[in-house]
This record gives sequence, structure tokens and C-alpha cells, in this order.
Amino acid sequence: MTDSTERGTAEKVKRRQGKADHAASTLETQQARTAKIVKDHDEASDALEREKAALKAARKEAKQLGKKVEKREKLVKSLRKERSAAEKQLSRHRDEAEKQLAKLAKVQAEVTTEDATSALEDGGAKAAVRTVKATSSRSAAAKTAAKKTTAKKAPAKRAPAKKTSARKTASTGGTS
Repeated sequence: MTDSTERGTAEKVKRRQGKADHAASTLETQQARTAKIVKDHDEASDALEREKAALKAARKEAKQLGKKVEKREKLVKSLRKERSAAEKQLSRHRDEAEKQLAKLAKVQAEVTTEDATSALEDGGAKAAVRTVKATSSRSAAAKTAAKKTTAKKAPAKRAPAKKTSARKTASTGGTS
């Protein structure tokens, strides 16, 4: 071989060596880049799966919470109706009790008046006064007890029935 062919071959080898070195360097860079991208992709995929699972759990929890809210709303509505009915019934019973107490007071006043009148007719004015006083103190105690029972949470809607006292009925002489 001649010197020039050897030089040409050496240059060719050198060029080929440079190209091979460049290709190897590019290959290493691309392998590192690809490894980093694969790692990032795997991490992003895992994060996506975790977030999808968290979203699914949150939706499930929100759905369950929505059902609980619906049940609670139905319960509140039902209890509101029951409460209203109970308050109306309590009011009716309270009115009935007041009416019965008023009738009782009226009857007691009539009996006291009759007793006092018969005591007066028998000639015992002092006995008539004692009869009225004794009955008045008993009816006052009954009224106090009645007020204590009706004073418990009366609704503001209704006014209590007007009560006539035994003395007022006895002094007017009213009998029914």
C-alpha cells in the first residue's frame, strides 16, 4: 500500500471513529432522556390512578352524604308535622281542661251559694259566712293548682278562658 492510500484509510478510520463516537454519545444521551421520560411517565400514571381512585371515593362519599341529607330532611319534615299536631292536640286538651275547671268553679260557686243561703235561712248568718270563707279558700287552692298545670309552655296563639271567681258569682246571685 502506498502512503497516500494509508493516509486516506487512516482519515477514513478517523472520520468513522468520530461519527461512531458521536453516535455513541447521542445514544447515551437519548437513553438517559428516555429513561427519565419513562420514569416521569410511570410516576404520572401512578399519580393519575391515585387521583382517580380518590375522586371515585369522594364521589361515593358525596353520594352517601347526599342520601343522609335526604333522609334527615324527610325526618325533619315528618317531625315538624308531628310537632305541629302534638301542639294542636295539647292546645285542645288545655282548652278542654280550662273549660272543665271553669264549669267546676261555677258549680262550686253554686253549691257554696246554696249552702250559704240555706245557712242564712236557718238563721245562722255566721255559719253562712264560715261556709263561704271555707269554700273560697278551697277554691283558691284549686285555682292555684290549675294555674300551675296550665302555665307549662302555653302557645302564644290562644288566650286562656276567662274564669269567674266564686265570690263574684255568689255576690251577683247568679245561678245557672
